[in-house]
Amino acid sequence: MEELSIAMQNYLETIYELSAQEGGVRVSDIAAHLGVSKASVNNAINVLSEQGYVSRKKYQEIYLTGPGAEAAAFLAGKHSVLKSLFTEILGVPEEIADRDACAIEHIISRETILQIQKYLRN
Repeated sequence: MEELSIAMQNYLETIYELSAQEGGVRVSDIAAHLGVSKASVNNAINVLSEQGYVSRKKYQEIYLTGPGAEAAAFLAGKHSVLKSLFTEILGVPEEIADRDACAIEHIISRETILQIQKYLRN
């Protein structure tokens, strides 16, 4: 599996979030959630499918594969850890913390996230 761009990470995380509520996810749901066109979503799904992160048949719902679910869960976990750090420790308002966590989650290393998790547990 290849390294994902920030845009592909956002699509993967969105599919993860929406699939937790509904199981399979429709292109229109992803487009509405991200504020992008259905064509953009279809292009992203093709890339994610080629890389083994999602599966779908034409005109059917999209599902995360095992590796896709694992990668998406890790991304969502990064977001959650960063948001907790910003709100609980630093006192950043929730809306700002959420936006900043979304920006930083794509560039922060696994090692740093694990250390932040350890810090927050203590």
